[in-house]
Amino acid sequence: MMKNNILLFSLLMFMQVFVLNKIVFFDYVLLAPYVLILILYPYYKNSIMTLVIGFLLGLIIDVFNDSFGLYSFISIIILYFKNSWALKIIGENKAEEISLMSIFNVGFFKFFNFSFPIVMLYYILLLIFESNAFFTLNAFFILLFSSISTYVFMILIQYLFLKLDLKNEWK
Repeated sequence: MMKNNILLFSLLMFMQVFVLNKIVFFDYVLLAPYVLILILYPYYKNSIMTLVIGFLLGLIIDVFNDSFGLYSFISIIILYFKNSWALKIIGENKAEEISLMSIFNVGFFKFFNFSFPIVMLYYILLLIFESNAFFTLNAFFILLFSSISTYVFMILIQYLFLKLDLKNEWK
């Protein structure tokens, strides 16, 4: 399982840095596989190490993106928000025992309630810091269509690359 996670992490970082870096599809859609890495990262209660990992992941993207620390800052905010959001949506006991916050471990509806606001927050922060005109209809469409397409992409990646574990399903 660990090899699969490292392979998935490498694939998503490669896609973010070299393939989908600043590519806009249909004038409104930005795909960000990097957000899936942040969402799948396990929950750790009061962990500064989580924020350091987020900073380093964002720094990798910043180096290739010439964004002067924007992705590092956004990933720290996302991981901080994600840890508190996991407590509200999934619950503290369940969040601590889950090793991977995937759709298979938390269920489809909880995963949607957990991950879609995080994806929206990512694009809101990205548009606030990168766009001159945040309160426009164009920015709203970019936010909406990019969030939906990234969420669908996240679901697709999970079904393609993460293993479905049904051993405790019937207990």
